[in-house]
Amino acid sequence: MTPSLPVIWRIKRLYVRFMLAFIGHGLAKACRTDKLIQQEIESLPDGFTFSMSVMPRGPCLYMKKSDGRIKPGRKNSETKPDVDIQFKHLAHAFNTLSFLEGTTDAFARERMVVDGDLSASMKLVRCFERLEAIALPRFIGRKIMRHYPEISLTEKLMGAVQIYLGVFAGFVMGVFAK
Repeated sequence: MTPSLPVIWRIKRLYVRFMLAFIGHGLAKACRTDKLIQQEIESLPDGFTFSMSVMPRGPCLYMKKSDGRIKPGRKNSETKPDVDIQFKHLAHAFNTLSFLEGTTDAFARERMVVDGDLSASMKLVRCFERLEAIALPRFIGRKIMRHYPEISLTEKLMGAVQIYLGVFAGFVMGVFAK
């Protein structure tokens, strides 16, 4: 017996929501521990905001730079983020966030819309790619990235441990903060 479509849709929605939170906490940790991501984030102005969401009212990641660091936050409906990345459908977000399709391929195939500052968008793409290179196993990263960077095993393992611990801490602190 196969699960009904609404059940599969709910599972995909939960997965996308989890992965957006993972990206948020992972990027927040990586901007404190990875030199390349730090350089990209440093060049963004304080108060810079970006969001990544699923149209029309799906799961959303919202981040803001303050005190030189980028941190997950809550989206304010009154202010428009400096960069707004929107997946056109839950299925597109699921395919990208489950590593079936790379971010650049999803954008090229018009599965997502990017609105806002172009140079800041490119900085974010470089941060996401660096995060993928550190946190994902090489065989997955090579499949979804346009160019897989040279990264030593030590740098990859140390970075991945720091990011995964940071994500875990972010989830735990988020649970206790509620």
